[in-house]
Amino acid sequence: MRLTGVNWFGLETRTTHRTGLWQRPMNDMLDQIKTLGFNVIRVPFSSQLFDAGATPNGIDFSMNPDLVGKTGAEVLDILIAKAGARDLRVILDRHRPDSGAQSPLWYTDQYSEARWISDWVMLAQKYRDDPTVVAFDLHNEPHAQATWGDGNAATDWRLAAQRAGNAILAVDPDALILVEGVEVVASNYYWWGGNLRTAITAPVQLSAPDHVIYSPHEYPASIYMQSWFSAPDYRPTCRRCGM
Repeated sequence: MRLTGVNWFGLETRTTHRTGLWQRPMNDMLDQIKTLGFNVIRVPFSSQLFDAGATPNGIDFSMNPDLVGKTGAEVLDILIAKAGARDLRVILDRHRPDSGAQSPLWYTDQYSEARWISDWVMLAQKYRDDPTVVAFDLHNEPHAQATWGDGNAATDWRLAAQRAGNAILAVDPDALILVEGVEVVASNYYWWGGNLRTAITAPVQLSAPDHVIYSPHEYPASIYMQSWFSAPDYRPTCRRCGM
């Protein structure tokens, strides 16, 4: 199956709902995603979404009456149900611990690694019998002090991905685990979440090895002019972005 996807942000922010619900019905936007030919939605969320009292704000309930009184987690349930009814699939992406900003590591002082893993286990249990949810993107764009393969339990993203991935597979043996890269490996810098230089020598090893999907993040020169965009042998292939 070939997945052609689009991100739909919002559940990772302070609004704790899908972006645009203050202006359009969820059904309308899902229909547009389907009509445009996409078949999967990457849905970012924050750990804070599952805190008690995490209530969406800014929704136009006249256009989304079925969301009245729902928590952020319940909005996620409704989105997944509506996506499945349209034969769309969903990749869940733990984008950040709290709704304020990205975090270099998968945990913070407020949201521990144990909380991160327990949230994933909860989601895996909830959706394991729902074919709409096809994969779990463990943490968006590890960077800065995040390492790969050095054995430091506090920073080694590879080891953390193994811990979380195996916990998910223990409750959902069919789960697909998306693992992004880091920013820097041996003084070689790349995009946040994009550096997988050592994955070939230090791969993520799960209880089900064929369930790992490496997901490097890549961006065009319009985001940042990396040195390789000016290399004499660089051949741009992206026509739409003007590269």
